[in-house]
Amino acid sequence: MRIQKVRVEGFRLLADVDIMLEETSTVIVGRNNSGKTSLTDVFDRIVGEASPRFRLEDFSAGIRPRFDEARQLRASGSSAEEVLAALPKITVTITFLYEADASDLGPLSPFIIDLDAASTTAIARVEYGPALATLQKLFEFPAPAAGANERAHFYKCLKENLPKAYSIKVAAIDPTDPENLRNFEGTAALSAVLQCSLVRAQRTLDSAKNGDADVIGKLLGTLFKTATAPNAAATDQDLTVRLKASVEAIERGVQSDFDELLTGLLPALEAFGFPGLNDTKLRPETSLNVEALLSDHTKIVYAGTDGVHLPEGYNGLGTRNLIYMLLQLESYHKAYRARATRPGIHLIFIEEPEAHLHPQMQEVFIKQLNEAAAKLSEKYPNEPTWKVQFVISTHSAHLANAAKFDAIRYFLNEQPTAGGPRRTKVKDFRRGAATISPQDQEFLHQYMTLTKCDLYFADKAILIEGVTERILMPRLREIVDSGLEDAKKLTRQYITVVEVGGAYAHLFYPLLDFLELRTLVITDLDTVHQVPKTNRNGSQVNKWEKCPVAEGQSTSNAAIREWFRPNGETADGEQQNVPAPHLTPQALAAKTNEEKANGVRRIAYQVPEDPDNAICARSFEDALILANPGRFTWEGEPRDAAAAWEIAANLSKAETALRFAIREQNWNVPRYIKEGLIWLAEPPPPPAVAPAVDAPVQQDSTPGTEVTN
Repeated sequence: MRIQKVRVEGFRLLADVDIMLEETSTVIVGRNNSGKTSLTDVFDRIVGEASPRFRLEDFSAGIRPRFDEARQLRASGSSAEEVLAALPKITVTITFLYEADASDLGPLSPFIIDLDAASTTAIARVEYGPALATLQKLFEFPAPAAGANERAHFYKCLKENLPKAYSIKVAAIDPTDPENLRNFEGTAALSAVLQCSLVRAQRTLDSAKNGDADVIGKLLGTLFKTATAPNAAATDQDLTVRLKASVEAIERGVQSDFDELLTGLLPALEAFGFPGLNDTKLRPETSLNVEALLSDHTKIVYAGTDGVHLPEGYNGLGTRNLIYMLLQLESYHKAYRARATRPGIHLIFIEEPEAHLHPQMQEVFIKQLNEAAAKLSEKYPNEPTWKVQFVISTHSAHLANAAKFDAIRYFLNEQPTAGGPRRTKVKDFRRGAATISPQDQEFLHQYMTLTKCDLYFADKAILIEGVTERILMPRLREIVDSGLEDAKKLTRQYITVVEVGGAYAHLFYPLLDFLELRTLVITDLDTVHQVPKTNRNGSQVNKWEKCPVAEGQSTSNAAIREWFRPNGETADGEQQNVPAPHLTPQALAAKTNEEKANGVRRIAYQVPEDPDNAICARSFEDALILANPGRFTWEGEPRDAAAAWEIAANLSKAETALRFAIREQNWNVPRYIKEGLIWLAEPPPPPAVAPAVDAPVQQDSTPGTEVTN
């Protein structure tokens, strides 16, 4: 049994999203403020301990105006049913997957209401909404003061009235007939099926002064409390009995000696006539509480030499964070086993496990998390396996890239219309990455793991060929920024630069489209022409060799060839390194800006610095020379592309890049890069028409993705 899918509607940025969960671990990635924490919070509110359950601010910005619409309907005399239907709701729909041959489905049984013997899904819907009986309480508020904004006054009062009129309702939905429902009282039925635990990002590990914090040590009290539960495992209960016996022995020793000494600290009450004939004598008695001892008086120390042990706070934050998370998992595991009716599924959210962990430890964590859960379960060989699913949200490229594509859910924050409310779109790699071939997926996963590129977290991206562009890119962006308005400056945007080379850039195209990440691909023209050669057997053959643009017949650049591949033509069977005959230098120079743009991507390759002059560079280095001819030494005249190519061939790429990045001032950015960076600086255009708030989820052009409202 496991959770297969979660649908959240109306909660903060999660206006309407579907999230498929993996059987073991699901990794959620995305830029800041893309809704990752909202997923954790909504579960905390429906099956956790959050208080209050929901607030006005939790409703998605797109549906919040419905409160005012309902107010106006009520003021116009509409029926209570119409007003009720107009009010917004927060809904979480959970789809459970179970085994068809399971003999006992336990607490999930009440949610299975279909009559289809072949069905293996059960659906639970949790709704935070109003009821007809409490509707009046929502609108019980004093009249606004004279001159006050009536709408603002309504929303202010609404914050206080919301808990009076709204409540959580749980229902089972027939997967074969959505109209067939079974309603439950309260959330007890759902809590019996699903246990939810959270490891928050804020773990207060760095709040110590002088290394004295005992955050980890306090978890021992929690572990003891869980182990004393009536339904805890026999081994845990036996351990707690022995702990109590040990403390009781200490108590007896304290009371026989220590308490007598404490009597001397009592005030001399006899001087006031106490105790009298009818009074009992006072005496101190020290009582020791095991849980309090563990929580407040037991510390974790790290064994040292010569009997000097280091306090918990003396160790590195990364080590403490890892130990803390593992102890939290053990605590949650014991709590799961100690429940009278063990839930069918334990869902654990782990926020930002990378805090204070070095990159290698981050990768190990995501790879070993499921193994750690299995080891905890091995302590109970005679009991069922711990049925746990992890949802890990992260900002770490190391952790995200270590996860398999299938386990990644990409949270994309989008603004459908200018000035409209933001919302989250969830991109499911298991479904959407089907547009990428298995071979390319393997390459991309290995490349991203090796280079730690952070495409998942950037606002925009630049794909470049080599070291020269990588060193110079900050300076290139700075120079282009000088001509841009403040709102569009590239240095104010989070732009990741990925060095991929011309031979591999095209493999990123499907991934960039899937991520909807505005990307500039900077590559080289790489012109080639055919040269007759003699084989060893004496036969003549034409071979493609690199050459100046003026002599070129085509391009050998795979990124360009893939970009301008004719519609319907595939790369299957294409001979490697055989240029496309239709991509002559003249044809590439004639490509318009519109042709160089494709959705969220734009390609940039060398073009003439002077649009009225055909002189064109072949690579970045000779383009830099032609854009800044006075900064290089030329042999003879004219200063043409062939001469620039010869100069570039004798330049050290790294030294040239450092020279222009640090020493040279007021130099010109090659035209093709400048045009590309100006395009990148522009905000992506919003969709022409935003979907209606009530519109159902529709498939977009990328398989496995969803247009959300």
